[in-house]
Amino acid sequence: DYYARFGDPDFAYGVALARLLGRVVLRLADADVLPFEFTATADSVGRYVREVIQLADELREQAEEESRRRREGTYEAVAGPDGALRPPPPREPVPFLSFAALQNAAARLEESARALRDARAAARTPVPPERAAAIDRVLMGTERALTRPEGLPRRPWYRHQVYAPGFYTGYGVKTLPGVREALEQRQFREAEEQVGEAARALERLAAELDRAAALYAAR
Repeated sequence: DYYARFGDPDFAYGVALARLLGRVVLRLADADVLPFEFTATADSVGRYVREVIQLADELREQAEEESRRRREGTYEAVAGPDGALRPPPPREPVPFLSFAALQNAAARLEESARALRDARAAARTPVPPERAAAIDRVLMGTERALTRPEGLPRRPWYRHQVYAPGFYTGYGVKTLPGVREALEQRQFREAEEQVGEAARALERLAAELDRAAALYAAR
């Protein structure tokens, strides 16, 4: 009733989605080699990495500002005669975390995505069937390279290291969820561990893209 009255009364979105997915299935089924393109993925991942670094910096600046206000008595000065406004509880200082592994992995992913794009453009067409099948097998495994059998902290059923529903946001997506949510919950030791896990996932994907590029370039 909600969908028919409010969500999509004319069912236009449902029709559009069915058409889109139908075209995707036909495109994948008819392609000589799966037409996957990874440079946009690499660009997005690079943006996610910059976002979590910025988040850590913002948390540190916020903690430093709260500490300054506490030292200078700002909270007491604005509390009012009834003391209804209370200062926030003291927080643990935000350490400087190393994101080098994640930055290096994102840079390698960008390089591997470009190399695959160039190798595909330079390859002889049509690609021989045996080689096309081998490339397809590699490309079909690329998304799995971003998963980890142990999953995310406190919810092992979510294995993807780049995208997952947020722990506190329902279906709202979190990017680099292990790192981002550890920072948001101020679990800084866990954040460092998750930086390593996310970096290894990106390295695995880059390695798969390198394998595909090598198959395109084989003679």
